[in-house]
Amino acid sequence: MRARRSLLALAAVLLSCAAAQAGGLDELRARLVARTLDNGLHVTVLPLPESPVVATQMWVHVGSANEDAHSRGFAHLFEHLMFGGTAEHSKKDYWLLHEIHGGDDNAYTAFDETVYVSTIPPEGHDELLALEADRLVNLKLTEENLANEKRIVTEELRLRTENDPLARVLHRAFKEVLGEHPYGPTPIGTKEDIARADLDECRRFYRRFYNPSNVHLVIVGPVDPQRTLARVEELFGRLPGGEGPPPDVPRLVDWHYPEEVVELTDDLPPAEIAILAWPLPAPGDPDAEVVETLLAMLSGGPVDPFAEIIVRQQRHAVYSESFVYEFRRGRALILDGAFLPYHRKKTEFRWMGEAVAKLRAYLTEEKLSAAKKRLLLGEYGRAYSPEGLAA
Repeated sequence: MRARRSLLALAAVLLSCAAAQAGGLDELRARLVARTLDNGLHVTVLPLPESPVVATQMWVHVGSANEDAHSRGFAHLFEHLMFGGTAEHSKKDYWLLHEIHGGDDNAYTAFDETVYVSTIPPEGHDELLALEADRLVNLKLTEENLANEKRIVTEELRLRTENDPLARVLHRAFKEVLGEHPYGPTPIGTKEDIARADLDECRRFYRRFYNPSNVHLVIVGPVDPQRTLARVEELFGRLPGGEGPPPDVPRLVDWHYPEEVVELTDDLPPAEIAILAWPLPAPGDPDAEVVETLLAMLSGGPVDPFAEIIVRQQRHAVYSESFVYEFRRGRALILDGAFLPYHRKKTEFRWMGEAVAKLRAYLTEEKLSAAKKRLLLGEYGRAYSPEGLAA
């Protein structure tokens, strides 16, 4: 893999173009009601009277980037442990509440956060808030629960990583390229990480990160904002605070990368994988809107331009894809290609460089207009969903 300097040079044509404005969202933003409780809990409520359900998301500011040598894989492990029940509520209560009311619940782990999501009709929302407040500080952490979730997470690792050759290579390449950057370890963790997890370290991790001062609670739906905030204050306000969010990790665009990772070997099919990667600004940074539009042109449409060039036009690679990793402190554009194994590495990267140069031809006014429409459609699509607005 090679990490090259920013792809922004390709976007020069975009600099004079204003970002598409989703003006219809301004009225929704004006409805937002936000408060920070004395214990540090951030709460945002968006009343949406037309919605039949309430979307609630509990954003815990801990992901794989915040783990240390004693807690590798813990962010993902806790995504599962958090459904283990408390002294007051059994592990089935959370699921049963959603089942009874026809709701839905889930969770996911990223590099910067772990998010617990719920969609439920209004009549079940008060009880949901009580369950969320309870498990935030009173989670039942036992050897039995830990052993059970370690088995589940290990099976997930086998399914999502070990059985996918490209995923294995990408996870290892991340670590090699990012080195000591906190984004080096990926959120899913490793079997070795999970096997090493012990109860004392899990309790330490839980006390540090699972507390009101490290949480943003987002509620969207047919709710009365002041009544909802009062209920949140009643349930969460009495909980002890904590140390607050972890410190920011370094920005990706400021990190120093190796020019080239020479070789990563794996038990792949008869093919070689070559990868190019560019660190890019995070949302909110200068040029972020330009970058977002550029990424929509290069990797967000019905046709993957890089694959179109290197696979179908040049016929050099047998497979290729383009995708974007999103982080709080940056983004990364990844282009990969699978080649038959008798080509030299230098030749493969030369072909990829030639294909990248040809991407300029895709940066046309027509493609720009289409990308803006897709981005705007995505914004409006999220506005029609309480879950999308909560995110």
